[in-house]
Amino acid sequence: MDIYLKKAVMHIIDRETGTPVFSEHELDLTTEYIRIYLTNKINKLSTAQTKTGVLLQESDFVEKMSGIASDFIPKSQQLVQYWYDIYSGSEDGPSADLLVVLYEEDTVLHLALLKLNYKENYTHFVDYEDEAVYNKLIINRAILPSKTQKPDEGLVVNLDTLSYELLEKRYEFSGEKLWYFSEKVIQSQPAPSLEENVREIKKAVKRIGKKFDEDEFELIASVKEAVYESIEETGTIDNQQIAEQVFKENISARMAYQEEVNESKFVDKTPPVREAREISEKKFGKQKLKMDNGIELIVPLEVYRNSELIEFVNNPDGTVSITLKNIEKISNQL
Repeated sequence: MDIYLKKAVMHIIDRETGTPVFSEHELDLTTEYIRIYLTNKINKLSTAQTKTGVLLQESDFVEKMSGIASDFIPKSQQLVQYWYDIYSGSEDGPSADLLVVLYEEDTVLHLALLKLNYKENYTHFVDYEDEAVYNKLIINRAILPSKTQKPDEGLVVNLDTLSYELLEKRYEFSGEKLWYFSEKVIQSQPAPSLEENVREIKKAVKRIGKKFDEDEFELIASVKEAVYESIEETGTIDNQQIAEQVFKENISARMAYQEEVNESKFVDKTPPVREAREISEKKFGKQKLKMDNGIELIVPLEVYRNSELIEFVNNPDGTVSITLKNIEKISNQL
C-alpha cells in the first residue's frame, strides 16, 4: 500500500525534566531520509503483536485529535500533552520521542502517533583542551531506533472510519502493570492481536489433543498450517476453518475444541492488520522443527505436506525418523 506523507512533527518526552519539549515546526518532508524513516515506522507498526479496533466518536482522544488536519502543530501538541498526562503517571515508562504524522493511504487520511524509546549507545565528541583537538568517546542516551526497527509503541487511526491499529506495552502504574494506551489513552478495548489469538488456539488444541489422545506434534503443525491458510484466504483467522482442518474427522474433538475456545480470550475473525498476509507468510509459512538430539529443520509448508520431498516415519520403538527426498543440491549457510 502506498503511503503519501502530508505533515509530521517530532515532540520530545524527557521523563527527567518532567515536561514535554514541543516542536513548533514540522519535519521537512522534502528530505529523503526523513520520508524513508517515517514511512518505514508506519509500515512496521503492523506486526503479529498489533491489536485492532474502532475508536468511540465521543471519546476524549477523538475530541483531542479533532481538526488536526487543518491545525496540525497546535493539535499535535494537545494530543501529545493528553497522552503524556497519562503516561507520566507510570513508574517505569522511559523517555522517548513522539512522532505525529498525517498521511494518506489509498487516498484516505490517517493519523499516526509513533513512540520511539531512547536507546543508549557510544559515539564520538570533538572537544578542545589547551587549544588542542580532543576526540572523546561518550555515551549518547537518546539514540532512536533504526529505520528497520518497529516503533516501541504506536497508534494509526483511519480518520474516516476511526478504525485503528495499536502496538502497546504494559507499564507500571501505582505498582500495577497496565495496558495504559488502550485502557487510559484511547479508552478502547481492542481485539486480541494475531499472536494472542494464535496462543489461545494452541492452548486449546493442546488440551483437547491430550484429552482425545491425539499426537501433539502433528496437531500443532496442523494449527500453523491452518492459520496460514485462513489468513491467506480471508485476511483473518476463521476458527471454524481451524477446527475442521486440525481435528479433521474427529467430530467430538472438534466440538470440544470449539467449546474450549469459546471460553478463552480468542476473538473470531478479528479485523486484520494492514500487513496480515505478509506477517503470516513470515510467521506461519514454515514449519520449524527442533529435535531432542539438537537437529533443527525449517520446512516450507508446501514441502511439509509433500511425501515425495519429506517423510515422517513412526518407528516400533516409539522414535520418529525423518527422511528428506529428491534433494539435488545442499549448501552450507555460514
